[in-house]
Amino acid sequence: MNYTFEINSENKTIHVITIGDLITKEVAAMGLDILMKAKMLKYNILYDHRQSKNRISITEAYYWYSIHYDNIDNKFRCIPTAYITNIEDWDFYSFFECTCKNKGIPLRVFQEESAAVKWLESL
Repeated sequence: MNYTFEINSENKTIHVITIGDLITKEVAAMGLDILMKAKMLKYNILYDHRQSKNRISITEAYYWYSIHYDNIDNKFRCIPTAYITNIEDWDFYSFFECTCKNKGIPLRVFQEESAAVKWLESL
């Protein structure tokens, strides 16, 4: 997996674009890097996974924050995060959104960038 990110000071968002297969080790490391930047800047996060293929299991998604980030900083759970995904991975990300919502994590999934940006700007 490759990724690039852009820090947008106008709407206080870190926009991340991923390309390739999303596997646990790489996504967790990337996520930590982006979460640390977002926390420091007090910015929201927008992940664009439309050019990627999810390879992470549903079980891993259910425990994602508790496995990868809570032992570093549980305040990462407070950072609003939007995901733009392709239709092939929609079910996985919908499950992830539901799981996060049930745990109080402000995370939403979209298929269009404009809707994701609008949601982040509304917070």
